[in-house]
Amino acid sequence: MSLPNGGESAARRYTVAAKPETRSPRKVAAAVSWDIHSPARVDGSIRSLLAEAQRADGVPPLSDGVLDAADAADTTTVALVDGSTVVGFGIATGLGSRGAVEFTIHPDFRGQGLGKKLWTELLERLRAEGSQHTTWPWSHGNHPAAAALAAEYGYTPQRTLLQLQTPRVEKLELPPLDLPAGVSLRTFETADEERWLEINNAAFSWHPEQGNQTIEDIRGRTRSADFDPRDVIIAEQDGRVIGFHDTKMHPEHVSGMLVGEVYVIAVDPSVHAKGIGNALMVAGMRDMIDRRGAQMLELYVEDDNDKALGLYDRLGFAHRIEHISYAPPQAEDTAETTQGER
Repeated sequence: MSLPNGGESAARRYTVAAKPETRSPRKVAAAVSWDIHSPARVDGSIRSLLAEAQRADGVPPLSDGVLDAADAADTTTVALVDGSTVVGFGIATGLGSRGAVEFTIHPDFRGQGLGKKLWTELLERLRAEGSQHTTWPWSHGNHPAAAALAAEYGYTPQRTLLQLQTPRVEKLELPPLDLPAGVSLRTFETADEERWLEINNAAFSWHPEQGNQTIEDIRGRTRSADFDPRDVIIAEQDGRVIGFHDTKMHPEHVSGMLVGEVYVIAVDPSVHAKGIGNALMVAGMRDMIDRRGAQMLELYVEDDNDKALGLYDRLGFAHRIEHISYAPPQAEDTAETTQGER
């Protein structure tokens, strides 16, 4: 791999003997050597690694939010490189009120201790920054190797995020759109950014990542080159924005289908009209299916959010995958009571 512009290569080089019983389908040499790099961006070689890990595990190894923050000033990236092959990659970054660290090893190079080496390298850098107690590792798909590594280092499972999916949309029976009296729906306009921010932070005040957003965070979404204002549905009452449903499409989903995601949905907590969240959900789901051709829909929700889980169950979503967040040893007490959707 040619190091991306702005990257740095550590002076250290390591060699690890491969285990004879390795589960890898690839014939690994008697020893694997690698260098540690700090790539400045997520390039094609890293995305190739992520794609291989996704194919092996059935779930993306790194979340969209963490990948989007890869080039931020407060983000740490580490890559293990064997010759021209990226064999491991990890990111540690600040997201909302707490940091996140995520990493993966190429499926052909697992079972040799590289995951532990990559983790200790990331942990060393977090300690140097003084953020080791406020950065929480994620395991996407609740991987057994991640659970074992977390336990070894004294990290405990704290949060469980459920990934829910519908059946193929032709088997999905959506209810009719039922708008509360005085409420109307439309697509996003640039003037909605401030209210979007206010509603988001009020609805997700408890949420360690989605809460405490800034106007720059909102504009990072609404002013990106691929943003389509039709992808965000706005709820209004008496000319005032009271809720939104931000949707996303995943054309390269691991399922092989074109998948629509209920990305963020929120209603102003001060609004007492019932049924707004349900109307936003149904409208967004119908738009992803009818206008954008989604073959399946998915969303993420906290496992203890019983109210939201009840709504999602009625709309045809079922529990598929678990994502676990691990609390660091001596972590600051940032446990929250979850009462809303992602």
